[in-house]
Amino acid sequence: MTMATRSIADPGRVVVLLLCGITACSDGDSGPPLVVHRDSAGIEIVEAMRSLWGDSSGWSIDRNPILDLTLSGSGPPHEFFRVRGLQQRSDGSLMLANRASQQIRAYSPEGEFLGALGGPGQGPGEFSNLQRVKLVADTVFALDYDGRVTVIGPDMELVRTFALPSNVNDIHLLGDGTLLGESTVLAGLDEVANQLVRPPVALVRFDLEGVPIDTIGERPGRESYWFAFEDNYGSGPALFAKVAQVATLGPHAFYGSSDLMQVEELDAVGDIARILRIPGFALDLTAAQVAAEREALLPADLPPGMPIPPHILRVVEALPAPATRPAYANMLVDPSGAFWLELHRGASERDRAQEWLILDADGTWLGAIGMPDGFSVTDITMDAVLGVWRDELDIEHPQVLRLTRDGG
Repeated sequence: MTMATRSIADPGRVVVLLLCGITACSDGDSGPPLVVHRDSAGIEIVEAMRSLWGDSSGWSIDRNPILDLTLSGSGPPHEFFRVRGLQQRSDGSLMLANRASQQIRAYSPEGEFLGALGGPGQGPGEFSNLQRVKLVADTVFALDYDGRVTVIGPDMELVRTFALPSNVNDIHLLGDGTLLGESTVLAGLDEVANQLVRPPVALVRFDLEGVPIDTIGERPGRESYWFAFEDNYGSGPALFAKVAQVATLGPHAFYGSSDLMQVEELDAVGDIARILRIPGFALDLTAAQVAAEREALLPADLPPGMPIPPHILRVVEALPAPATRPAYANMLVDPSGAFWLELHRGASERDRAQEWLILDADGTWLGAIGMPDGFSVTDITMDAVLGVWRDELDIEHPQVLRLTRDGG
């Protein structure tokens, strides 16, 4: 089946754009303005009309890693599986979660193993199923599947643990010293069957001991398909499911429903203060793409000659065909305030490399930048992209890649 692809051109030189402060901003050529500013009911709306970089890429990524933790040492500390949350600390050292061993590990800027905390279990400093890892200054906040948060100090010492509600599936640190939790709301869905649902996600603020402060609103969360037949019932992934994306930078919180190429900036009480968008960004799906995605959701590792179980086939065949794909599958905000939006790839499109669209902090659509094949981004600094590369043997390599922002 023919799948749509996106291409990345060779890196070029980025032109610095200053916020114009008038209705429309232009880079001086005869084309349409780069951004259009307007106000709607007190909400600032910034619409990016075209890419500043055009068909080139103003920033570049060196495919040869600055550091590869799989190669920077030997033995179990340099063996990885199901890595999450690779991030860089203020001194250049690195921390990550290795979910296979249920550990938080730390490494020097040169890749030397510095120590670890964790292991399977439910006692202090242990984990049952590590979900999320966030770094605040040099302190680690690790979220287990049951809502338990473990706080780990700079020297990998256990500081404390506290409990959040079990339906909190992600946490973000705000600059005012509070946590922003994403909590899925399932109330009222008991009788839902054989249809797409998108339960809301509540954005709840907690203090750093896990005490609730307030809720700053509910917004569309993760789309899924809930089914009920005579012999089985449950829920599963939708075709090209839309999933909410939340990010923070300092005191600011950002939300994206992924229905559109759009990011909402929220104020302290959860009201929308600013909207950054690219109007008309193409998200249409073809019948061939939908058919390929449906096929990709069928099990592919069955023993030879074994048919697909009828109940699985029935559910996949019943999935509604969407008209559009999600705009993006992940959102990161770098230290400059630029938004990195990972363009969505369906289950049938995973052989494509990640591609990230970049909006500057003022809403200017800079362009897109592609990642090396097999590389998944975990964090972005001013001069590096951190992530995990899988080699041809499917071995995980936590890596740091050099990011050049001026094309030089």
